[in-house]
Amino acid sequence: MNRTQVFKIVRRLYDNLTHVTVENEHLMPKEGACIITLNHLSRIDFPAMIQLERYNDIYCVAADTYRSFPVFGKIIEDADMIWIDRTKADFTAMKRIMTELKNGNIIALAPEGTRSKTKALLQGKEGVTLIASKTHVPLISLSVFGTEKWVDEIKHFRKPKITLRFGPAYQLPPIDPDNREESLHAATDEVMCRIAANLPENYRGFYKDYPRVKELQEEWRARGDMIVPES
Repeated sequence: MNRTQVFKIVRRLYDNLTHVTVENEHLMPKEGACIITLNHLSRIDFPAMIQLERYNDIYCVAADTYRSFPVFGKIIEDADMIWIDRTKADFTAMKRIMTELKNGNIIALAPEGTRSKTKALLQGKEGVTLIASKTHVPLISLSVFGTEKWVDEIKHFRKPKITLRFGPAYQLPPIDPDNREESLHAATDEVMCRIAANLPENYRGFYKDYPRVKELQEEWRARGDMIVPES
């Protein structure tokens, strides 16, 4: 199969087997390169983005450990997604990411680096911050929930209710070369807090007590043009 065929099949499956609600999609850039950062609860988090208007511009970054999965690995390969070896500095993956962004496409990745077995946010890794510092493209947070229940819901002949909720586009400040480690850590916290701020409280995990989460929620409510969690 090719990328178009994979997307057609995945779209049909999601339309028939799930109920996906997309919130605040108007905040996403209508064109041009950007980086979507999302939390990772399930293997169906990334495919759920087939419901977005710009789905055909999206290139997801997937751990190369999935290559050995007979069905899932084949789907990722045929969809022309980006394999990355998370055990090292993967320069081949980085070159491909840079190329897609240069071509005006969208890179989607999970800063946690792995699926959360706790069903709540894990501490973010600094890879996305390094990519953002090299590319200078806008970032946009995507908070996903409901995907973790899909197996149980399907078993009981119910459509899983999945929510994709965007935050506003933003850019990170430049990395301070004199305080590189601290600067990277602070920027990564900002990325993760933006994801946490649009999640229900029980999904916020590592970031549930970060003051920045509530600050962002107050800022976003003041905008008046987006859905934000109550607390």
